[in-house]
Amino acid sequence: MYLNAAASNSAAVEQLALQAGMTKGGAAKGELVMAIYELANCFRHGWGIEQDAFAARQYYETAANLGDTDAMNDAAWCFEHGFGGKKDKFAAARYYRLAEKAGNKTMGNSWTPKQGLAFTAITDLRKKSVPR
Repeated sequence: MYLNAAASNSAAVEQLALQAGMTKGGAAKGELVMAIYELANCFRHGWGIEQDAFAARQYYETAANLGDTDAMNDAAWCFEHGFGGKKDKFAAARYYRLAEKAGNKTMGNSWTPKQGLAFTAITDLRKKSVPR
């Protein structure tokens, strides 16, 4: 019950945290962001609550937007694989790049800048539009 109420308010939680100056850092920000990230993990894996991919993705995005680099990678993974919503290669690339820029360099995530995401997206669009 409480987790479901929290899930429906993820955007409000992020907005309140930003208004409270959570972008400045400090222990309070770290604890809040870690709690949001762990809540996302609970929804993703069904730990203590029914699995909810949409809520997991929302909370990963919230924690990522508040600066958590693990959440940036997990939000990117959600967008890359369509977990909790539509696939979005551009959003995935954005979060992977944010994580890398923040110092979280995960092996295998450097594909986005090197392979040319725009080329990949254009190739995908062409494949869909070419009659077979």
